[in-house]
Amino acid sequence: MDRLRSLALSLTLALLTAAPSLPAAAEPQPPPFSRGSLVGWKTETFEGRPQTKYSLVDDGGVQVLHAVCDDSVLGLVWRGRVDLTRTPILSWRWKIQRVYPGADPHTKAGDDFPARVYVALGTAWLPWTLRSLSYTWANGPLASGRHAAGGVPFIPSPYTDRAELLAVRQGAAGVGQWQAESRDVRADLKAVFGDDYDHIDGVAVMTDCDDSHTHGQAWYGDLRFSAAP
Repeated sequence: MDRLRSLALSLTLALLTAAPSLPAAAEPQPPPFSRGSLVGWKTETFEGRPQTKYSLVDDGGVQVLHAVCDDSVLGLVWRGRVDLTRTPILSWRWKIQRVYPGADPHTKAGDDFPARVYVALGTAWLPWTLRSLSYTWANGPLASGRHAAGGVPFIPSPYTDRAELLAVRQGAAGVGQWQAESRDVRADLKAVFGDDYDHIDGVAVMTDCDDSHTHGQAWYGDLRFSAAP
């Protein structure tokens, strides 16, 4: 089933758009899941699509976000301005139950990932300024001639040229175990889009499996921005 609108663009707009009467989030960091609350996070649904279920669960004495996907999609969004000149490094940990065999990320039918972490920037009132970068746990090796720092490949979203997918992990290696990640968001945005951005306007996590009509689970630890070493 084709989507009537881009998942990537919809999620980017959700990150960047708020009612005029509401102030931007005051927190300089995405609210930590480990505090045992999802206050500060909002869901972004996609019309006509079943919803991935998110909940907080205990994992080794720490509260983490648990995503259960069953032919479904749902984004969990935090809107807040992050100064990349001061805190460009995004660190997080994640774990997945399985990859989705045979899903081709270069096509709309294969645009599903067991785990994603998005960063986004731009002005919703000027749509051509919107950009999003999705750090993904890819289902297998990406066919790409373009690479960010560390030789990590990235490809354009099959839905919009305003979004790129950067495969932090590829394939089944490490499935079922927590994996720690750290990326220089400012450097990655420059590598992917060619411009030097000094901030982002929000982050999101998403576990989706609606295009490939499959199922899976993922767990996310806290997301944290910090200064470059």
